[in-house]
Amino acid sequence: MKERLSIILGVFVVMALSNAVVPVLPFFAKELPAVQGAIYSAYFLGAFLTVYPAGLLSDKIGKVLLIRAGLILTVISGAAIVLFHGAYEVILFRVIEGVGAGMFISAALSWVNEQEDHKQLSGYFFGFLNLGLILGLIVTGLLEEPLGERSGMLFFTLASVIPLLLNISAREIVLVVKAEAETLRIISDYRWLYLSTVILVGSTGVLTSLYPEFTDESPVMLSIIFGIMNVSTIISSFAASRATFRPVPVIRTGALLMAVSVALAYLAPEAGILPVIIVFILVGLIAGFILVGQTDFLAGTGYRQGVVVGLFNTASYGGMTFLPYVSGLLSQDLNYFTGFIFTAVLSLVVFFTIGRCECRNRS
Repeated sequence: MKERLSIILGVFVVMALSNAVVPVLPFFAKELPAVQGAIYSAYFLGAFLTVYPAGLLSDKIGKVLLIRAGLILTVISGAAIVLFHGAYEVILFRVIEGVGAGMFISAALSWVNEQEDHKQLSGYFFGFLNLGLILGLIVTGLLEEPLGERSGMLFFTLASVIPLLLNISAREIVLVVKAEAETLRIISDYRWLYLSTVILVGSTGVLTSLYPEFTDESPVMLSIIFGIMNVSTIISSFAASRATFRPVPVIRTGALLMAVSVALAYLAPEAGILPVIIVFILVGLIAGFILVGQTDFLAGTGYRQGVVVGLFNTASYGGMTFLPYVSGLLSQDLNYFTGFIFTAVLSLVVFFTIGRCECRNRS
């Protein structure tokens, strides 16, 4: 029971701390889109570099130690961001924070996918993940004016100590398995699924990264907009975890809807705040079904989940690292229209290619 509680609370605080920077990105970036994209993406770069090695290692030494190490790095990096003030220092510690998150997410999600009730557990996992994203935004937005830009980070850094203590007190389980050279085969078999992960998860990061400067809304309003998106993802994650569906058609449909949503996100601010909220609700609903569909597909592949989920998380954080940064550069050097349309076109690529995964599931 303590293992499950430390994982659920852990993913909540890890995500909350990662998102606590979003409402105050213009403050850190001096209102420069490229710097803003760099600060946002630095966290995902650290996770991108870590999630696959962590997934592979979790198959060799077990999940508990990696979950614990990830939480320790989360506490340390959160404290460092609170204490240090330069933009480059924030970028560095965001990378370290991402490394900790990568360790935690890979080990925790592979543990979830190995349980008999993995589909329902994945609903809770992604639900609390998005709840953390919501409260990271809201708490930072509410505390920013009376207590300062770093107050949200301080709050969630302190909160991250709780799942760490739970993990330390949990029963130690170490599973040692023989490592095999499966990675290239897995990538070959499921390359289009992993491509969909890069693009579709990265698309949500593009919207989150570009919108603060694109709309020039207040931190509180941005917190509400992004929070609504995450509430929608919570709802759809729980719904998807209890629904019966074939994963690939759901992901394919989600890719088409994501392309439309990203294009609408560019147009929505001209029509007012209500259309913006509707677009972000749609993005959140799409994301929940996509994530549960992807992990449900991977749980049935027959491979050890540390490797499979490690690659999945690598693709997820790769998308969150590179798509927001590239879109930020395009938006700064050309215009915001180019940044949004670039992302929408990539989602259409997924729509036309994801069907190739259909026959590859070994379950």
